[in-house]
Amino acid sequence: MKRIGILLVVFMLLLGMLVLGDGVKYGGILKLGGNAPTQIVAGFNPFVPNNDIAIPLVYEPLFYVNPLNGSYTPLLATSYEWENNNLKMVVTIRRDVKWNDGVPFTPEDVAFTFNFLKKYPVLDTQGVWSTVSALQSVEASGDDVIFTFSKSNIPESYFIFQVYIVPEHIWSKIEDPITFINSENPVGTGPFLRTSYSVSGGIEILKKNPNYWWEGRPYVDEIEYMNNISNEAAFLQLLKGENVENDIAINNPQQTWVAKDPQHNELWWPVESVNMLYLNTQKAPFNNPIFRKAIALAINKKLLEDEAYWGTGGYDISQTAVIPGQRSEWYDTSLASEDAYLSSYNPTEAQKLLESIGYKKNASGMLVGPDGKQLPTFYILDGPGWTDFMTMGQIISQELKDIGINAVLQPENYGAYLKTLSAGYYDMAVGHAWIGASIGPTPFYFYYNQFNPSYSATEIGKTVISDFSRYTNPEITKALQEYTSSSDISVQKQAMYTIEKIMIEDLPLIVLTNRTGFDLYSSKEFVGWPSSDDPYSLGAPGNNTNFEMVALNVHLR
Repeated sequence: MKRIGILLVVFMLLLGMLVLGDGVKYGGILKLGGNAPTQIVAGFNPFVPNNDIAIPLVYEPLFYVNPLNGSYTPLLATSYEWENNNLKMVVTIRRDVKWNDGVPFTPEDVAFTFNFLKKYPVLDTQGVWSTVSALQSVEASGDDVIFTFSKSNIPESYFIFQVYIVPEHIWSKIEDPITFINSENPVGTGPFLRTSYSVSGGIEILKKNPNYWWEGRPYVDEIEYMNNISNEAAFLQLLKGENVENDIAINNPQQTWVAKDPQHNELWWPVESVNMLYLNTQKAPFNNPIFRKAIALAINKKLLEDEAYWGTGGYDISQTAVIPGQRSEWYDTSLASEDAYLSSYNPTEAQKLLESIGYKKNASGMLVGPDGKQLPTFYILDGPGWTDFMTMGQIISQELKDIGINAVLQPENYGAYLKTLSAGYYDMAVGHAWIGASIGPTPFYFYYNQFNPSYSATEIGKTVISDFSRYTNPEITKALQEYTSSSDISVQKQAMYTIEKIMIEDLPLIVLTNRTGFDLYSSKEFVGWPSSDDPYSLGAPGNNTNFEMVALNVHLR
């Protein structure tokens, strides 16, 4: 994206936010809840996974990139542009920002942070210095920070923009940053200060940063975060009004939460990804795209959504796996008819497809293949503690039986499940995009992680990184490379359209339902939460910048 493009997006976002800021009521203590006893910890090192949940309220990245729709909010940077045939990304850093200890924030802090991660690769959780990123150097130059690449890698900017920036005047003096706890008075640029916490008491207090760079933000004076030992305890706390927001998956939220106070109790379960039926394309008959399409038509996706998610994810699914919030920009509408066909429930059509490739039912109602042999029993890999996946697996098992395929559930705990899935010792598997990098601001990130040959393998038993269907296609590989090397959105769109067409033609995996977030909140005391009308964030709380966006926008009613 050229600088003028990002500036336009930034201007529109800021305009909207400033309008929101007019006339809002300041003050108040925003009480948020958690659903796990490990979310409040002493550790406040922003580079260590599973550290304290409030880190994004103290430390900030360069931009917030909304994974729902790809919109940008400028934070410690104001704009960026690609130069030198997309081998150089020039990021302009925000002026007049101070660390919360009063020291000025500079472009040198940004360059230091990235080079610090290069020096300590175990802390590089975004993988910005990995072998596939092609990042060569990062250096400050005036008001800019210049990222130089050995080859064009436009999508890497998304991961670069998520890195928390730390102060050089403090972190350059840390002897062992890998074990650094950073528990007392962490120094960041964010809107809040960590003032107290109790791991045993399960509570954390953050006060408004009086010198925060964004004039007028945040609106609330204080955030109080409370841990819980379970979803049930967290939800009870929410029902009692002891906090006003929590990120928990509950049964039938419209009935158990919204209906309790329809005027104020709301849920924000935005579609962020998809749930899928992985098919092992290295095994017959799942290596046949027509057989895969027959399975898709035999599955009632609406029933899955109703039974597993109470309709909260909606029924607007796509076999391209492009989520609703990204379709206006990235979906090839010429595929809509065939897409809707494959997403429909049509067991009669499924039977016809099977017959067209030589599969017919015997007297027992089971499928017999072209070789005259009855198909063996197939197994659907599933997780025993995941009620949504188990519900879907049970329905799929019955519906496949209706078309003559005997498929039984194979429940395994998470560790065994992921090991079996990664090694390819399965027939079918209920799953979703397990790798966090699969969720991004465009469909590219899903496709890259699902079909990148580097993340795949054809040999059963050889562990894959994320291409669990073990499907690759040279046309997809080429399209991924075209997207990666171009900052021209028209070129990027065409690359995505190419992959979407192959998704429909070959159906390497079957999209079962949309996959959502799980935010519940009350607007009785505080408003400004993300919603379908204003999807400015994936939601909160969570150990990422989605949390900061909510903390910056919520205010007293």
